Amino acid sequence: MRWSAIVITFIFCAALSLPALAAPLSFDQFYVKVLDHYPKLKSAGADVELSWAREMQASAGFWPGVSISAGYTESDDPVNVFGMLLRQERFTSADFDLNRLNTPRHQRDLQGGVHLRWPLFDAMQTVRRARVAREQVKAAQADEAFVKMETFLMAHDAFTSALAMDRLLVAAEEAEKAAQADLKKAETLKDKGLVLGADYYAARVRYGRFSQAKNDMLRQVKAMRMLLNIMMGEPIKNEIALPAALPDADFADTDAVALLEKAVASRPDFVAAGARINAGQEEVKRAKDSALPTITLTADGTNNRHDLFGHGGNNASGGIVAELPLFDRTRAGRQKEAVALLSRAQNEAAALKDATAVDISRESARFDALRANYPVVRAMAEDAAKAVELLLPLYNEGRRSVMDLEDAREARFNTLNAVEELKAALYACEARLYFLGGKMDEAGMKALTARLTGAAHE
Repeated sequence: MRWSAIVITFIFCAALSLPALAAPLSFDQFYVKVLDHYPKLKSAGADVELSWAREMQASAGFWPGVSISAGYTESDDPVNVFGMLLRQERFTSADFDLNRLNTPRHQRDLQGGVHLRWPLFDAMQTVRRARVAREQVKAAQADEAFVKMETFLMAHDAFTSALAMDRLLVAAEEAEKAAQADLKKAETLKDKGLVLGADYYAARVRYGRFSQAKNDMLRQVKAMRMLLNIMMGEPIKNEIALPAALPDADFADTDAVALLEKAVASRPDFVAAGARINAGQEEVKRAKDSALPTITLTADGTNNRHDLFGHGGNNASGGIVAELPLFDRTRAGRQKEAVALLSRAQNEAAALKDATAVDISRESARFDALRANYPVVRAMAEDAAKAVELLLPLYNEGRRSVMDLEDAREARFNTLNAVEELKAALYACEARLYFLGGKMDEAGMKALTARLTGAAHE
């Protein structure tokens, strides 16, 4: 009993020391890592912060500017000396002496002051700049949201492709293993004279094709694992376990017209385009308004003294300054530039709408074709499997050649590949329609994630 207890304890401890098998990486886990790493998205976030900073600068014109100053002056210039003495409240009747007025002694002046400048009306320049800045903030935020959509679509495409490649690799390995068993049996029958040598060597060629297909898929799976690691910011050789297969799912019909309408109304890049048009319109108005007068409130308070600890004079001044630009040769150029930039923004928005309409119509037609073909290809795969099942006893009885069997196995392999490729294409096409139609908001992303997350339970 004592030895059995020791053995059981040893086995238990050894089991605890073994590394735990990694759980399959679900799509939502993968996407979170991609979102956290993707440099382009971080750059878009920095653009949002930059636009907020510019909006703060533009709005600052509504507030007064207050500054302080300090200075030191030493001079024997008659006018300067006269002014210094007056400002320092040190002027006396003796200073009216002509000799002292004409050839004064050196005087020094320590100045300190507070100055205020408040544009009461600056020809609508601050108002227009603030409006432009606010529209640019909207555009930057929309750009960031659009990059997030692109990030999701990129992650979705990579993940579905990885799942499909894993399944294709399994199909290639199974086909190679079955062909190897067929070839071994055919070699035995050839030696007994029951299989033609030509059929045997043709079967070897077919086996080589299955092996080549498996090796190609191994290479693609390895490259896809590297891509997934790069997208997550992980070391490229990091081991990743993925779900077993893409889950089967029902795909609804698409309405290209409704998708286009939703895209124009709410897709972030359209929102950004609209904000840039609004900003352009404000720039045109700002260039025109620069012909209006400006009104500025000024106020200054200063202290002047002969030395740091001596008596000094306090002086204050204030007023309102109005200026009207009678001739500004640059105004026409600024207006022309603003109109051209507005026109470019409007044309870019129109081009975006046309390109989106083309993309949606093409992707919608492709999606409908994929949906129609998928059940057909699945039926073909089932038929190919049935053909292999029926041919096996006939081949074992010598009523069919090994090449007949290999032809059936190749048809089975090809139809399995077609099923997985079509399924992956359906997932990718649906996600792209979500993207193109502006449906890839938080709710849309959750819906697409729920489909792929189901793969973990296959």
